[in-house]
Amino acid sequence: MLPTSRILYVLLAGVGAALVVAGLLAPSVLLSGNRLPLALGEATWTITDPNGTRDGEAAPVTRQLHMEIQEPSDGDSASVRVGDTLRAGESGSDFNDLLTASTWSYAVDRVSGVVQGPAEAQMIMGMPATQVPIDGAWLTFPAPAPQDTVQVFDPVLRGAAPAEFSGEEEIAGRVVHRYTQHIAPTNVAKRYADPRNTLTIEGENGEPQRTFLHHAAERVILVDQETGVVVGIDEKADDYYADAEGNGVKNVVTYDGVMDRQDVEKLVRKVDDAQTAAADRGLWRVLAWIGAALSLAGLAGALRPGRAARRD
Repeated sequence: MLPTSRILYVLLAGVGAALVVAGLLAPSVLLSGNRLPLALGEATWTITDPNGTRDGEAAPVTRQLHMEIQEPSDGDSASVRVGDTLRAGESGSDFNDLLTASTWSYAVDRVSGVVQGPAEAQMIMGMPATQVPIDGAWLTFPAPAPQDTVQVFDPVLRGAAPAEFSGEEEIAGRVVHRYTQHIAPTNVAKRYADPRNTLTIEGENGEPQRTFLHHAAERVILVDQETGVVVGIDEKADDYYADAEGNGVKNVVTYDGVMDRQDVEKLVRKVDDAQTAAADRGLWRVLAWIGAALSLAGLAGALRPGRAARRD
């Protein structure tokens, strides 16, 4: 049996080796240059319109997206969870104001922004999640963000539509690309099955009339040029039920929402902090050197001849 002192030396060498690995790999995994920074942790996009409509009546509308970076994540991909809620009304009660709520869990390539495999999407609380393919980018664009058209996912369509590059600007000291997306009125019921995609109402002659959910949207999307992280969304949306000919017969929700400029700037600064949040590379080098010293000390102690060997 090994003496206690030798076991401690072996443990010391192991801790030192772990510090060396951390010091060498952490900068490339956490800082990583042009890619989604894991140190971002989470981000929130809140889009509001105080003058929206719901069921044809005036109502303030708020759409909120919240993304969390979770494990497992590494140098190439990140596991993310996105919560998406749409509220219309001012009662202060989710029971009255909440129109839709969904969660999306998936892995995304940190450089290309491409979702790896279908998302686990939960559309109704308490119900099993369903697998939904995510085509194109959503909240993470390719890094660096291209001066070109990008296919961007729309969760109502459960599909992508082109977002055209329309310029760049500087926000909080960082270069931000601007994209515009236009989605023409689309019959959602033809794209996928869902109980909410059809509605039977009373027709003009008192006969039951089947209607179909339609969705139209226009967006201005701001994207951090270096990391591809979306930092701002202005969104105009119109969801309504229409007859088989596409004539609107019942409003669901309409809004022309914007993100507060201060929220955009805060998110840009958060991305900037995240890109360098793993502290400076010099600190990680010092950690690696400390690890190397501990490893050498541990190995020297572990390999040193014992007392019995010296007496021989």
